[in-house]
Amino acid sequence: MKLGLMPGEIVPHTELRDLGFYAMQMFFGGGSDGETDDPTRESIEDVLSRSQLNLAAMTLHVDLVGPTGMVSKDVDRLESCVEKTAQLEGLFGDNPQPILVWHPSGYPRGEEIDDVAVFNGLCEALNTVCAKAEKLGIVVAVEITRAGSVGSAESYLRIKDKIGISALKVCIDAANFVPDRTPLDRSVRMLASDIVIAHGKDASFTENGEVKEYGPTGTGRLNYEKYIASLRAHTDVPYFVLEYYKNREDLIKARDVVLAEIDN
Repeated sequence: MKLGLMPGEIVPHTELRDLGFYAMQMFFGGGSDGETDDPTRESIEDVLSRSQLNLAAMTLHVDLVGPTGMVSKDVDRLESCVEKTAQLEGLFGDNPQPILVWHPSGYPRGEEIDDVAVFNGLCEALNTVCAKAEKLGIVVAVEITRAGSVGSAESYLRIKDKIGISALKVCIDAANFVPDRTPLDRSVRMLASDIVIAHGKDASFTENGEVKEYGPTGTGRLNYEKYIASLRAHTDVPYFVLEYYKNREDLIKARDVVLAEIDN
């Protein structure tokens, strides 16, 4: 398991490799109308070349579902990004296949939410998208998040059982759903065969258990000793990607916390 990071200008790209990073996760323009903000292969290659890094994954933030079910324009957008990710083959380093991380923006809101329709619409959307991904030889990794339409290991497995397509995978970010959901080690065990990439950040909580804020690794309540040990014991994840760092000090501290557990 090698270290990666999210893009940013806090540290010059030319220094990242010497600081122990091997890959960068990058982004398509968010939402159904974000196509104009999508990077080209040439611009991605330029960043990776200057930093001497591989591409850990591409990412899209889009909902896929609304209060009454599937949102077709969101599905079309994710399908388009599947195609664009496939065109980036050869940049993904140690990953056996190109990875597109799908990050749901949030669970639908409104006075008349049909939760059954939301679930069925999500399954229909992911079935459509993952069928295309499978044909193109890429995987779509769902980032499980407490605020989103896939909020736990159990909810992911319920969707997986319904659609049954091997291109559906997991991007695990334990701070997104631990400790308020299934215990950490059990979650990793449950998801292990589908985890293709891991994220590192932290979370702090209010007295009633709600998330107060997210921050860089080492600033919250996530047990990194257990997190890394669980990943090492149950998965073979090529890249562990750091995020939410606000300055060089945050990044170096997060790096050191994770490396201490990887090397343990």
